[in-house]
Amino acid sequence: MPNFDDVYWNSFLPAFFDRMSVLMRKNMTHIVEDYGLTSAHAIYLIALKLQDGQTLVSLSRFLDLDTANTNRVIKVLRSKGLVYDDRRSENSKKYSIFLTESGRDLATRLMDGITELNNQYFADIPREDILHMRKTLIHVCNNMNMDIDGYMGSKHENPFFTLLHITPLDGDYATESRRLVEPAMAAREKACAADTGVSGVRSA
Repeated sequence: MPNFDDVYWNSFLPAFFDRMSVLMRKNMTHIVEDYGLTSAHAIYLIALKLQDGQTLVSLSRFLDLDTANTNRVIKVLRSKGLVYDDRRSENSKKYSIFLTESGRDLATRLMDGITELNNQYFADIPREDILHMRKTLIHVCNNMNMDIDGYMGSKHENPFFTLLHITPLDGDYATESRRLVEPAMAAREKACAADTGVSGVRSA
């Protein structure tokens, strides 16, 4: 039989994560609120800062969000002069989204601000503990059947889960990260080679 601590932890873990998420989004919104934006817009600026020139579909998959939501957010960001697209005519359906100079500046400020916030969140926590937490969260995502391997294996995108996996780690954690990511990345490269007839990874 689980003890009281186990029951409490299991029962309130979703609320615990939700509370953390709410506070993080609130702090992220504070960085961009002068622009009339929220955290929902901010994550798109970050995504484009990490990988500029994405289509609406690839950007949606990069963030694992609905394309209709992406379309609404991009319209807002475009109206504020933070992004532009390379469509050849008003009726063009195939185009990519890019950050403007103002968009890049805000995205940089946003990422710097989030880094500062994260440093506050994890103050006095040893680097080894943080790396262990990251590895644990990746395993939790896998156990929740999020199909990260399949998602990462997409021949068209480089989703943020991939970036999370390949972010340089230290010592044994780097070895473990490579063990987790290499099979999916190899499958992605194989699929891409079959699709293009060329060995290597095709850009989005």
